[in-house]
Amino acid sequence: MIWIEFITVAAVIILAGSRLSVLAEKLANLLNISSSTVGLLLVSVITSLPELSTSLGAVIEVGRPDLAVGNNLGSDLFNLMIIALCDLLFRRGGILRQTRHRITPLLHYLVMIIAILMTLTLPDSVAFFGMHFNIGSLLVIAIYLFIFFRTHRDGQSAETETSVSADRSELTKTVIQFTAAAVVIVVAGIILARLGDRIAERTGLEQSFVGSLFLALVTSLPELTVSITAVRIGAFDLMLGNIFGSNMFNVLITAVADLVYGKEAFHIPLNISPGLLFIGGCSIAMTCTALVAMRQKKRARFIAWESLLMITFYLLGLFTLYKTA
Repeated sequence: MIWIEFITVAAVIILAGSRLSVLAEKLANLLNISSSTVGLLLVSVITSLPELSTSLGAVIEVGRPDLAVGNNLGSDLFNLMIIALCDLLFRRGGILRQTRHRITPLLHYLVMIIAILMTLTLPDSVAFFGMHFNIGSLLVIAIYLFIFFRTHRDGQSAETETSVSADRSELTKTVIQFTAAAVVIVVAGIILARLGDRIAERTGLEQSFVGSLFLALVTSLPELTVSITAVRIGAFDLMLGNIFGSNMFNVLITAVADLVYGKEAFHIPLNISPGLLFIGGCSIAMTCTALVAMRQKKRARFIAWESLLMITFYLLGLFTLYKTA
């Protein structure tokens, strides 16, 4: 019965995610703002809320910081692999080379993940009103808020200029449909994450390598669905905005989970597996690969080298996860 529920909810996410991509691109056109801005500010947060629910549940309900950090770093790794996967599946000759998306979000993500990974290795933590957390968590939260409001401000002027001239009824209709699709994805994503956790527990995969892969795929299904649909309609900027924004949001979730845990700071190897540090390093390597690829404007004739390299780093991360599971 639980597998039927799982498949049903997954199908709902696929349908709603496909619709969300189309509506997000339409909303960006109606408001005359970039697809990457919509992906970074809206779509990425929507598709990452299942990770938020899972990670906070890991520290609040079961007191497992390693599960929270592993979920977020694993999702970051998988999200970056989605870019390479879509490039290979749809033979786009290098999606990263054909985008108008700015490299700034990638640089921000690099700063955020490096900050969180470095502070996980520091022995000292901050004590505040009985709470213990890493100073890097506060830095990550501050960086994310700065990025979010700055991106919002950059897109707001264009929205203000065009919203008057846009078809009001069409805009209202699109906003309502977008909101409905977003609510469906969030609710279904959280339900799917809980169902996935129950399946892993019942089948004995909860603490295994296969279980980790299974749960990572479950929580990243919204990002995967939105990205595939975005590539199919040629909305590369929307896809990359969603991926990069989701990764930044996942790092933010790690910082928030550190604050919420309270009784002690996240620390390697006290309550965080050292292997997760290497997985974070693979995410950094994949991000640097993406930065180099975005500088190239010539499409690859067959398979883009960056896609193969990113998949290699992803497999290295999986191998490390397997060895440390």
